[in-house]
Amino acid sequence: MLEIQQTSIRDQVALKLRHEIFTGQLAIGEQIRQETIATRYQVSRMPIREAFLMLEAEGFISILPNKRVLVLGMSKKTLTDHFDTRILIETETTLQAARKTSDYTTLQNILKQSETLDETADRIRYSKLNDEFHREIWRLADNAALQSTCAYLWRGITSLSLLYFSEAMQRSIEDHKRLLDAMIHHDEPKIIELVREHITSTRDAIIGHFEKLYNESH
Repeated sequence: MLEIQQTSIRDQVALKLRHEIFTGQLAIGEQIRQETIATRYQVSRMPIREAFLMLEAEGFISILPNKRVLVLGMSKKTLTDHFDTRILIETETTLQAARKTSDYTTLQNILKQSETLDETADRIRYSKLNDEFHREIWRLADNAALQSTCAYLWRGITSLSLLYFSEAMQRSIEDHKRLLDAMIHHDEPKIIELVREHITSTRDAIIGHFEKLYNESH
């Protein structure tokens, strides 16, 4: 079982459920109950209910009467809407960050740490560094509304490709190198191009994964 420490039991449960849905351990179309998950994870029903609400909002599941849950996986439309919105928000956030700062020390340090990691053994570590890299860009934008919106969209779906696709980590590092260079040189057309390319590659990988899972379940 995937182990990443989160800030609450609810978040840990949500992470494990996403993992089981993404890997097909919880099959698309399968019905599950709070009691089943509570027993499996050995936690009370309250964080299970809270995690279910999170995953329903993200589109992974549908909550049915009698406390049952239907596993939806992720539809192509849900994923496309999610990542298209990320492109809009994160493009503006990155542009604002490049306009407002000349100190890229933290981003450079995160990138240096990333380049020392082993692609096979250190995906969880890189997932955390990837999170830090993007959050630093949000911080540099110095816009609370954009920062909170980015954080909301980042939750759940976004990190999946880094943990499960073998080529995603190196591609992400190379994307970050090019994006940081564009920010340092205030090359706004390049920033727009790179943010779109970076997010689109993640979208396409995850859409392809869920389409394969859906076909295998039918």
